[in-house]
Parts: sequence; structure tokens; C-alpha cells
Amino acid sequence: MRIRQLIKWMLVVIGGLIALVLICVAIVYVIVGNDLSRTFDVAGTSIVVLDDEASVAEGERLARVHGCAGRCHGDNVNGAVFFDVPDGTHVFAADLAAAVRLYSIDQLELVIRHGIRPNGTSVIGAMPSDMFYHLSDRDLGAIIAYLKSQEPVQTQLPKNRIGPITRLLFFYLDRKIGTLLTAKRIDHDAPRINYSEADSISHGRYLAVTSCSECHGDDLRGTPNGFVPSPSLAIVAAYSLDEFRNLMRTGEPIGARELYVMVLMAEDRFAYLSDREIENLHTYLQTLAATAD
Repeated sequence: MRIRQLIKWMLVVIGGLIALVLICVAIVYVIVGNDLSRTFDVAGTSIVVLDDEASVAEGERLARVHGCAGRCHGDNVNGAVFFDVPDGTHVFAADLAAAVRLYSIDQLELVIRHGIRPNGTSVIGAMPSDMFYHLSDRDLGAIIAYLKSQEPVQTQLPKNRIGPITRLLFFYLDRKIGTLLTAKRIDHDAPRINYSEADSISHGRYLAVTSCSECHGDDLRGTPNGFVPSPSLAIVAAYSLDEFRNLMRTGEPIGARELYVMVLMAEDRFAYLSDREIENLHTYLQTLAATAD
């Protein structure tokens, strides 16, 4: 009799724990759903898009430097599956050649710089609009000109689906390091970087913020507590210009270490930087060590 009662109470406890877990999962599901449907009211900036041959060519180079073309959206910017897991989650990197035909220039500026779709909702955190926020009007216009020159494959952009397990992960990451909603990470009223290509430090800062902050943080001091930890770029003080140029062209650091992610970034993106851009970037990053906390 006692054994039966013990088994009965064990089943009650186990059933209660399962019910509690299901309730928690349901609550998280609703919270993340509300986050994903949250809208942002932000005033964008009108830009001019030129379609001459030189602008399109420069736009292609910039699209590769800043990661619009390559591993995320496909080599020909026609999109790719970005995240696909068995819980029903499917996150797509859109066909950008299709997107530029579906969105107006103002809508494209909002989604690229602010991470806000035409319906007001935020893009999911993998889109680094907080890095693109500082793209100059000229550079952003050139990138859009290049995208417009490409032929789309998709006639309708696929919709992302977020499954229950991924929602739990998003809930955790959003509360811990704030990665779920790109638009929530951005100060939409912040002034953009003012630079001159003739000034190596200001131009280098612009290049660093719009190319390196995705991995190394807004202040370029690294993300030791991030989802993928990264070092402070003050480390560049240890590199000569030739060593830094080799790092950016090949992903090979000094000291014969292996930096898998940097190799991918160099091959896909930084190999398209000009020698002058690499020199200015090196000059600016040298200043981080001098102003280290």
C-alpha cells in the first residue's frame, strides 16, 4: 500500500513539474512572439541612388566589404538559408536583388540602417544594422545601386519561422546580451560618423565601425561576454602595417595562430578593401591602445 502511495505521489510530482515546464514554455513563447511583433517608429533619411557604371562597380565592392554579398546573402545576393533547425525554425537571408524591387529607397534605408521592416517590426538580430547605421549616404546609395543591378531569383521574400526551442534560446540571449531585435540595439537618434578620406584617423574609424563592430562591439573593445567572444582591436597596436595588411588579406595573424572566423572574413570581405583603406584602418586602430582604459 505504501509503495502504491509513493508511486502515486511521484507521478503527481512529475506531472506537476511537466505542467510547470509547459506553462513556462508557453509564457516564453508568448513573450518572444510579442517581441517579434513589436513595432518601431523611426524617421529615416532620404538618400540618392545613382545607377551609373562607376557607382554600381563601387557598390559591388562595398557590398562585399560590408558583408551584403558573400556568405550571408549568397555570392550573388540571391539569398540563402541562414538558420534551419528541427524545431521548425527557418530563418532566411533574403534575396537582396528581390528586396530592392519590393521596397522603396526610403524603406531600404530603414531596414539597412535601422533594422526596421516596412511594417515597422525589427529584423532578427543576425542582421547587423547597428553596424550599417553609420554607412554614409554615398556608400549606402552605391550598395543599393549594385543590388538593383542584380537579377532576382525569388519573386516573393520567404517568411521566417521561429520554433519553440529557438524561442527559448532567443529569450535567453535577448535578456542576457540583447541579440533578438536588431532595432532595439540601435540609438536611432545618434549622429553618424563624420569623416574625410583625406584624414586617415577619421576615415579609419568609419571603416572600423562599419566593418568590424559586428564582431568586436560598437566601441571595438571586444565582446568577452558575447555569444561569440572577440578581442579588443587595441591588439592591432602589436601589428606593423605589413603584418596588418596580411591579416586583412589572408586572415593570418602574427604568432602563427589559427583564426578560423578571421580567415572567412578576410576571404569574403576584407580582401576587397583597398591598400589605402587598410592603411587608414591600421592608423586608427593604433589609437585604441593609446586610449585603452
